[in-house]
Amino acid sequence: MKERYEEYSKNIEKNRIYIRDHYRPLYKSLYNLNDDIFDPSFVNAIRANTTVSLKEILKQEHPGIYSFDMLQPAFCYQLLEEVLSIDSWCERNKIKKQRPNSMNNYGIILDDFGFAPFLDQLMTEYIVPLSTLLFKDVGGDSLDEHHGFIVEYKLGEDTSLGFHTDDSDVTLNVCLGKKFEGGSLYYKGLRCRLCQQTESLPQEDVEINHSVGRAILNRGQHRHGAYDITSGERYNLILWCKSKYYREHNDSGKCPDWCGR
Repeated sequence: MKERYEEYSKNIEKNRIYIRDHYRPLYKSLYNLNDDIFDPSFVNAIRANTTVSLKEILKQEHPGIYSFDMLQPAFCYQLLEEVLSIDSWCERNKIKKQRPNSMNNYGIILDDFGFAPFLDQLMTEYIVPLSTLLFKDVGGDSLDEHHGFIVEYKLGEDTSLGFHTDDSDVTLNVCLGKKFEGGSLYYKGLRCRLCQQTESLPQEDVEINHSVGRAILNRGQHRHGAYDITSGERYNLILWCKSKYYREHNDSGKCPDWCGR
């Protein structure tokens, strides 16, 4: 098993090196994070980094689930154009893309195409202030690993996302567009890994409609899914954030206080 994993990791790294040396970005500026890509209210709150400033931009959709305006529409558009350029390049060069995760069949892993530094900075400088305030109980103040990807939904391909939890401690989900109908997100209770199969309570169920540039932030163990889109195309930027410290020091085998079982 260990040898198989090591071989798998080597192949991923080899593929990333090839992509880095041969793919020519459509928008080079996308790969360097700067404040211009963000909604001004978001930047101002992060820079102030006070409890008051951060709470001002947050809407609590449901206990443990928060939304806020994050990305400028122009950035969302360019990022989608870059994704289409990547797809086209991979097809021309017969490059097989990794699936974003075990449930989504369409989309790309952004780290494979040179976005790792961008996403790491996004997590440490912009998400950690919020997750420290909201999710310190699951390592939100010490996030240091990420998995970043884009998923896509459209008729004839993936149209929905089944009920699941993320392999993360804190998850960021930002709608990039395009025009679509349906596809709302649903949540059915926060559970630790020991209690994933327990029934949800009526008061735990919530449905959220996504809009371009708006972000949702929640614990990775908050069970959720997405209903079918009925028309158009929907793309989402997903960032799974993990804390090595939290995972190493909070593996007691007992149900934690934050579990909603």
